[in-house]
Amino acid sequence: MARAPRKSLTAEDLKKKLEAAKEALKALEKRAYAGEVTEAIKKSSIPAEFKKIKDSAKDVSDIAILEAIGNAVGIKRLVVSQTEVKKRASKK
Repeated sequence: MARAPRKSLTAEDLKKKLEAAKEALKALEKRAYAGEVTEAIKKSSIPAEFKKIKDSAKDVSDIAILEAIGNAVGIKRLVVSQTEVKKRASKK
């Protein structure tokens, strides 16, 4: 079986591949530093301060509090969402 020769990638194809690689790099960096960031947050006063804010504003959701914190520290276009709990398949 003869294979067709490969076609040369155009500039547009290369740009698409570059964008995909950048997204993959962002995801990898997020996973790589997740443990360090989590430990730093646990050791700081952030959890206690969040609890104080949550206790003082009883009717406000956690998501609204996190969005307000992001806005206060200058994170632009921050979107906080909460997904539903995935139901586990029943064992038969």
